[in-house]
Amino acid sequence: MKKRILIAALTAAMASSIFGVTVNAAERELNINWLSSRSASESAILAIQDIAKQYQEENPDLDFNFEIENISDRTAYLQKLKILAASDELPEWFDSDPDTWFADIVADGKAYSFEDLYKELGMYDQIFPISKEYARLSDGSLNLMTLQCNTEYFFYNKDLFEQAGITETPKTFDELLADCKLLQDQEIIPIAMGGDWPILRYFAQVPFRLTGNEYIENAVSGEGSFGEEAGLKGAQFIQDIAQYFQEGWSSADYDTMIDLFASGQAAIMYNGTWALDQADMIGEDGNIKDNMGYFTMPTYSDADVTTATDFFANSGIGTAIRTDAVDDEMKAWMKYLLEHYADASLSYNQLPSVMPDEETMQSLPKVYQQIIEDVSNVKEYAKCWDVVIDSALVEPLEKETVILALGQETPEEWAANMDEYVKNQK
Repeated sequence: MKKRILIAALTAAMASSIFGVTVNAAERELNINWLSSRSASESAILAIQDIAKQYQEENPDLDFNFEIENISDRTAYLQKLKILAASDELPEWFDSDPDTWFADIVADGKAYSFEDLYKELGMYDQIFPISKEYARLSDGSLNLMTLQCNTEYFFYNKDLFEQAGITETPKTFDELLADCKLLQDQEIIPIAMGGDWPILRYFAQVPFRLTGNEYIENAVSGEGSFGEEAGLKGAQFIQDIAQYFQEGWSSADYDTMIDLFASGQAAIMYNGTWALDQADMIGEDGNIKDNMGYFTMPTYSDADVTTATDFFANSGIGTAIRTDAVDDEMKAWMKYLLEHYADASLSYNQLPSVMPDEETMQSLPKVYQQIIEDVSNVKEYAKCWDVVIDSALVEPLEKETVILALGQETPEEWAANMDEYVKNQK
């Protein structure tokens, strides 16, 4: 879907005062085509559109062409993005994860440094640390702007837990499996599952507890193997827990997972804090509803190398700006966007990548203050498998993991297949 917004931008006097340049107002224009993998209804998109409208009202003298093309199907999005890159036709803005493909784009000088841009605009210290660190490439460079500040939790329905006789949330993976059995015995769907990425999060948790991010980093680079002990234990866990997903889960989409949990048919849903609004978990007071709760990633064993306060904290897919599209007009727009983004994002119940001011922070509902505290306490955040692996291997990884979870191959077969995919990609 394409949405076209024609907006006016900053006055020539403002541009001159901020960046020390003199521009003829009659010649001022800025064209941005944003190829986005986000849904057109995603909070980040809506927030930026609101800012664009406000920008238009305040600045009527710049011809600003801002066009968003939303392709929420990941495979279709990546296919188009790579075709454009290969033909040297990248749009001014485009979404990407900090994967090996994007690293090549950066190496070719085609994506502007947000390390430099944030500092030049005086915004570097206003960006949540996780929202910068999550988007960095393995060499430490920062060429992506993220738009969220998220943690991921196991959300649960307190009424269904009580119905199954569960009096406290699980602290270990063994306790989680035992609770799922109690729920299933009461003919309650223990876990809602759907979409491509959630299954990978379940799989990643045991290896993360045992090795931090070392297992997945070594496996996707080919320096290690998916068949290492931590991976095989994770594979066994995914087969153990998959029996508690709803019937037909392997063909269910993300919206189905949300609906099962939000309607009270399933007791648990693993998701990010962006889903608080999607799953109707926020009450009129802005806090999580009384019958809803959440718990963090359980621990695995005494051999864990990560702590209970370490888990998935992330900022979603990033947005790059094509290097040759960055001029004074782009910088003026980016400064305005970043200065207004926190309030706009919070209006859609999404924690932004830009820190709210202290007064706003203190007035946030308790659930959002807790999320910010949880993000701040993470010492090592778990890396998303579908982000660190080469983008060409995301689909095979998801396919093989579903086959494994369905019990149609052994953990050893899964690992051997994934090792072969990585080898052939080199």
